[in-house]
Amino acid sequence: MDFLKKLWNNVVIRNILILVVVFFIVFYGSLIVLRFYTHHGEALSVPDARGLSIEDAGKLLESRKMRWHLSDSVYVTSAAPGTVVSQNPEPNAKVKENRNIFLVINAMMPEKVKMPNVVGVSLRQAQSILTSSGLNVGKLRYEPDIAQNNVLRQVFEGKVITPGTEIIKGSNIDLVLGQGLSAQRVQVPNLVGFSLIDARSELTKYSLNFGVVIYDKSVATKADSIKAFIWQQKPVNAELQLGSPVDVWLTVDEAKKPNTAQSEIDK
Repeated sequence: MDFLKKLWNNVVIRNILILVVVFFIVFYGSLIVLRFYTHHGEALSVPDARGLSIEDAGKLLESRKMRWHLSDSVYVTSAAPGTVVSQNPEPNAKVKENRNIFLVINAMMPEKVKMPNVVGVSLRQAQSILTSSGLNVGKLRYEPDIAQNNVLRQVFEGKVITPGTEIIKGSNIDLVLGQGLSAQRVQVPNLVGFSLIDARSELTKYSLNFGVVIYDKSVATKADSIKAFIWQQKPVNAELQLGSPVDVWLTVDEAKKPNTAQSEIDK
């Protein structure tokens, strides 16, 4: 005790000890405050706003302590006008409080765009041009031609469409492509877990088409069809010729969803 008392009576040592104690108090106090302020380690699950009106979607997100913004509008015949057709981040993603959720809604009136010219370009270029114009790649059909995957004709509703023609934004444009000189085959991609829209884009990358599209009993409304994901496909693990069809089955039953999707918490 006498030794400690002597140390404490030493002004220099006493000041050093006081500084050390103050440092630890400030340091750990700051960590506690920062942890509380930033809700460290806490994550919120993004709700599914698809199929809801923009008003109801906004209320749902705000009730979960999230912000939302209307980022774009498209025209989808399978969805009710004014309803949310997609969102970013996607449903069930893990985010922090006050995260911005960007919504895309189905337009009240169909917006029209001018048909671009994709004849003479590759399939990949055609997809990029159509997407930037607000259009989608529809069915792919192959004909004998020396240039493989070269666009020979652009078709809308069964007829060749000329560049500059006004059509509804979001329409599907079928493409007639060159088959090339080889009987090339491609590996069928795994579409399980994809939405119908994302699966269409994925199949286009592999120069394949949708075959039969089947919804199970869980898909009862247009809102359900927007949320639906592929839970089964045919064929699987096979090689097909360019332009071949792939059949898909869709559902909204979460029990059928593969546990492969991973979401990262915003840093």
